[in-house]
Amino acid sequence: MYSILIVDDEGFERDGVKFLIAKYGLELEVAEAESGENALEYMKEHAVDILLTDIRMREMDGLQLAEQVRILQPAVKIIFLSAFGEFEYAQKAINLQAIQYILKPVDVTDFLEVLTKAIQICKEEKKDLEQQSQIQEIYDKNIQWEKHRILAHLLNSDAESRMEIAPPHSLLQLNQLLPNTNISGKWYYRMMMLDLRTRFFDSTVPHFEKSLADQIQYPSSIINLNEYQSLVLLEVHEGEALELFNRLGKHIMQWFKAQYQQDISVIFSDMFKDVESMRSEYRKIEAILESKFFFEEGNIRFTYTTQVEEHSTSQYIDQAIEDITSFIGRKEFGVVRRRFEGLFDHLKNSNRFSVIYVKYICSEIVRSILKSTKTKDLDFFKNSLETIYKTAVLKDLREVMITIFEEYGAQMEPASASHPSESIHKVVLDVIRIMEREYQSDLSVELIAERVYLTPSYLSHLFAKHTGISMIKYLTIHRLAKAKQLLQETNRKIIDISSDVGYSNFPYFCTLFKNYYGQTPTQIREGNLP
Repeated sequence: MYSILIVDDEGFERDGVKFLIAKYGLELEVAEAESGENALEYMKEHAVDILLTDIRMREMDGLQLAEQVRILQPAVKIIFLSAFGEFEYAQKAINLQAIQYILKPVDVTDFLEVLTKAIQICKEEKKDLEQQSQIQEIYDKNIQWEKHRILAHLLNSDAESRMEIAPPHSLLQLNQLLPNTNISGKWYYRMMMLDLRTRFFDSTVPHFEKSLADQIQYPSSIINLNEYQSLVLLEVHEGEALELFNRLGKHIMQWFKAQYQQDISVIFSDMFKDVESMRSEYRKIEAILESKFFFEEGNIRFTYTTQVEEHSTSQYIDQAIEDITSFIGRKEFGVVRRRFEGLFDHLKNSNRFSVIYVKYICSEIVRSILKSTKTKDLDFFKNSLETIYKTAVLKDLREVMITIFEEYGAQMEPASASHPSESIHKVVLDVIRIMEREYQSDLSVELIAERVYLTPSYLSHLFAKHTGISMIKYLTIHRLAKAKQLLQETNRKIIDISSDVGYSNFPYFCTLFKNYYGQTPTQIREGNLP
């Protein structure tokens, strides 16, 4: 349905036009105004497809109205209606790009022909815009795929192949992703990872990439890695202050929260200018992502910051003690030991905590062991505390705690003490079974962690350590493998297969599939195997 605004200072004239539109069933939504001034105010608030206006009206006439409208809504179709056929009026109408000039009294046949023509023009323009939009969408998808291909090549290729593709500048291909293709010694790069705990980057949020790019004052390229993460490659000057990127991160977080009502975390890499440094920084980003669940949603992290902020460290310690207490209650002392080792290393490397504070934390862990027993072994508790506080070196303190875990664990679960990795291996296998059995549903790390009774961060760490890849990546690979199998073995519609493997956003599925296999789902189905 298209809209028409009828403008005439005579009410019976407007009624006559409305009568004809209704009588002949023209596809028009009608609005009216009794003066040029009222019409202009209406069009400041409403989009209009067709403007049908009388020329001679009091104060602002139809020609003056059309001049203003051409500025306000350039695409509107203008039709003049007048009882006067002077050449001067006709000439002005042509200058204002009116599609027709109708004389009163109106001939019904001519009137219908003019309005039908105007509606047809609207339809053709809409069709053209849709085609342009489709072409732009295809172009954007191809650009995204090429970005993924180059990025994957730079991050994963061996040293020999990277040297072959990029002489003499080792990031020649990387420059293809950025607006500034002028390679000079003054330019460096940073990566900015955007991370969410809920699916977003596979959604159909209109113009997200353009809106995000508008918030960044650097030449940049945006690459959506998966449903939860997007990587932004920034081209920066050497020596730019850390505070500039801290402010950028805060701005992105505030903008995203205001626009999409979600908290987003931002991770910045250090500057780099060669492929090896880029890969090293990307690995650091991945390491930070493994421990992201220890921190509140919506935080800024830097790969080159040696110390985490004080409030973040407190959250980490509290979460670690909570995890350890939970595992003690479940008698999983093999897991307790590994979780404690991670906490101990964190405290040691932070260079901010005294030996007394570390001993206090150890004593609290021993207290948790005592509380978890039915028979309160006070001698065990006192002896353990005495040993802890007599220990003079942190390295020895670590060994003391491990001995406590092993001795107490041997009493509670001999099998676990002999094979401390068995329970962890079982957890990882359980997670794999969940993902392979329920890949069609909307799985998240938090949901899976809840089902295996672990914190999301610790589960992410365990899974990556034992499989070599993240949970999100494993789930993505499994889904795409299932999709490929269905494409090759069934005649189901590709859009249905996309939904079957957990991707409700069909365009995103196609992009992800092509990024992984190098060919579209249609090409795979036709037998063009990679």
